[in-house]
Amino acid sequence: MDKENERSFAVVTGASSGIGFELAKQFVLHGYDLLMVADSEAVFEAQDELLSYGTNVECLETNLATFNGVELLSK
Repeated sequence: MDKENERSFAVVTGASSGIGFELAKQFVLHGYDLLMVADSEAVFEAQDELLSYGTNVECLETNLATFNGVELLSK
């Protein structure tokens, strides 16, 4: 992929609600592809909302306060 076709990418934790969701939304509105991480199933509903803006939005339900949660994110 050449430089002019590359897209910016962001990872937002706590992205299912509140400040985390609003940060995720700002990244998407500014053309970033996004990985949303949260410790609840609400992250999937948040993903559905952000997909409507036309960027790539992936999500991961895991608790980053645990070793297993961090391991899952790092894979």
